Amino acid sequence: MSESTFDFLKEYNEDALALALDMERQYHIDPDAALTYSRKFIEELAKDLIWRTKLTRSSIPLIEMIRLIQGAHVLSSKSIDDLHYVRKLGNSAAHGSSTESSIHLPRVHKAMFDIAVDYATRHFDVPNLPHYTLPRIPSLASPQMDEKSVKDILMKLLGDNGLTVAPVVAPKDTQLTEEAMRPAIRYLKNSDIQDNYLYTYISRLQETSKDAVENGNDPLGELSDYLHVDRKIQLELVEKLKTTSEKQLILLCGNVGDGKSHLLSFVQKKYPDLLSDYTIYNDATESFDPTKNAVETLFERLKDFSDQRLQDNLNSSKMILAINIGMLAKFLDYSNEDSEYTYSSLKDFVDQTNVLKPGTTSNVLSQSFTLFSFLSYQPYELTENGPKSAFYSTLLERICSDTPNNPFYDAYRIDRENEIDTILHRNYALLSQKNIQDQIVQVLIELIVKHHVLISVRNFFNLISDLLIPVNWNELKQITVKPSIMLENGLPEQLFNRPERSSLLSQIAKLDPLRTRHREIDDLFLSLYTGGEIDEIIEHLDENAQSFYSPDQVDSIQEWTGQLIRLMVLSNPEFAKKILDSVYQNYLQFLYQYNKGDIRRLQPLYEISSSAYYKWFGSPKPFYVYTKKITKRHRIAFKAEIEGNPSNIKSSTETILSKFSSTILLDFNKKGDENNLAKLEIDYPLFQLFMDIQDGYRPTKEDDHRSIKFLEFAEKIHEMCTSSSEIMIVTEDSKQAYLLNQDRFGTRSFRHMGTAED
Repeated sequence: MSESTFDFLKEYNEDALALALDMERQYHIDPDAALTYSRKFIEELAKDLIWRTKLTRSSIPLIEMIRLIQGAHVLSSKSIDDLHYVRKLGNSAAHGSSTESSIHLPRVHKAMFDIAVDYATRHFDVPNLPHYTLPRIPSLASPQMDEKSVKDILMKLLGDNGLTVAPVVAPKDTQLTEEAMRPAIRYLKNSDIQDNYLYTYISRLQETSKDAVENGNDPLGELSDYLHVDRKIQLELVEKLKTTSEKQLILLCGNVGDGKSHLLSFVQKKYPDLLSDYTIYNDATESFDPTKNAVETLFERLKDFSDQRLQDNLNSSKMILAINIGMLAKFLDYSNEDSEYTYSSLKDFVDQTNVLKPGTTSNVLSQSFTLFSFLSYQPYELTENGPKSAFYSTLLERICSDTPNNPFYDAYRIDRENEIDTILHRNYALLSQKNIQDQIVQVLIELIVKHHVLISVRNFFNLISDLLIPVNWNELKQITVKPSIMLENGLPEQLFNRPERSSLLSQIAKLDPLRTRHREIDDLFLSLYTGGEIDEIIEHLDENAQSFYSPDQVDSIQEWTGQLIRLMVLSNPEFAKKILDSVYQNYLQFLYQYNKGDIRRLQPLYEISSSAYYKWFGSPKPFYVYTKKITKRHRIAFKAEIEGNPSNIKSSTETILSKFSSTILLDFNKKGDENNLAKLEIDYPLFQLFMDIQDGYRPTKEDDHRSIKFLEFAEKIHEMCTSSSEIMIVTEDSKQAYLLNQDRFGTRSFRHMGTAED
């Protein structure tokens, strides 16, 4: 009876077998040692392969060996993935930087077996292969257990001091045990603590932190697991994995940093069985072959889903491909005349989903492909009463909530118990206020809508770190917090007045309330600078803001007026509503009604859009639009009587919209011809321009350059409406309009139409 699943290697590579057995002996004793042996095992196989295939005679690092093996195609692409996976974890374990090593062991052991089988079957005549089995828990009574193995197990169980009689546990020991179980301590090693507990945890949210990036091939770490928030795309992906057994390519698309790797890591940890048959290709921007770029590598890796394999029913793979949307577009546009593979079926599928076009992604049924796109799931929801974001709000709750398992709040509590009170702790306490969290979420939604800013999960966590830890932290961490320090370095200043810290904060600075001309703000400035009382500011602050800032103790309050107004906007929801941009509010209402399919309430938007069209180009008479000058003294206009056509707008029964188009797509047609449509895509900047035009603004050439899609719409209207049988001529000096007509019999008429209106 076989003692190890690797025993079949005895005939082909005894050194590799010995290393595999060493790995299995350490499997239940020392996970780091087991991972180190796993790396040595694949290195031994790689050396043997290179020797047998005469790829090189030089001594080279393992990663170079893997690249040579990949280029020579002496192992499968899955084995190449497994080699890199085992190599990385083995390196981490060997250098003492591996975390939660035991979580990785089952997959590493299976990867070793798969590599060994691929190695043996490709290069030897193997009569029988064993079924895969995990290492058994060793028995002390087993005759195969040598003295060293028994000693290792006993020392692991008993510790360095050997067998001792356990004393009666004193209350102090109980207290120490309870301390060790506190969330803030449980997630950290003593060597990890920097400055104080809260700083240690908040700094782990930074983009430069090792916790910021996951590779998607491994399960989540403990802290990432705690911060995880369920998203609709995750629920749909898991449901797909549970209900399908087909051999498919699942595309997981999105932008950089939006959570693709985190999602895969989450599924790895929570549902490992669902992914056991899948190859996960997480970094489609990486190439392990120095002779190929990322697209060429992808072209090779997806060959099981090529037209040739699909047509001949040769596909035997199940793969999840996590890919950035830009890389997907490059791959589909790429053609390689030297390759035997083409991907027309995949390209047709992606085209049908509309994932590369504006609007929501369409669900397309396919036996070979499934697509999930983060771009279809906005980080906020639309409601009748305005936008909200369950995702951002829940992330803030994870960081700030006073709950037993929150390591961030526990870190704050430990520091406060130790009488540590810094600007960081004050900012954290402010962020823990629900109204401030809500207002920060609203600022982020406004930024996304107005300026098309993509805020990835990674960006969001880094933002929280920037809001809480001032850029001059090293100077402030030992200083007693005074009201003036809070005013200059508090959370509102970090949010609105630190554009140099990150690209996201530079965008948020555009929404600084001090940049907004509003009567409420102007009145406050005027009152304070003309001798007004500080009470006018204090009455707008909630109790927490008053206690943290103590503005009544600040000298020369006029010096801090701007800082206090920013604080008011965050801490006082009613004040924030008073200064909210009305054009932004109207756009959100139209966006909600469009995605709901409420065409009756969309009618004003059709009227605003058609009116803006006529005013943009100029209209000498109702339904006439200028095109060009025919001389220095004369201009031509044509009749363009258009009407909105809502026939393509789909309705929704949901009241809270989580999957929706972030822009509005309106159809217009020439009056009387509903079969020929011109499509107008309206985002917030274009809507803002329409509203400015309503108020008398005349678009400039710069507006033309920024509004290409609108000009394309206008060009389509021109094509639909321009007629050779009727034009209007307008004199530049006297603004007199004349209509030139030709009827179907060729008879022409020329009429004076009075003074042009524009």
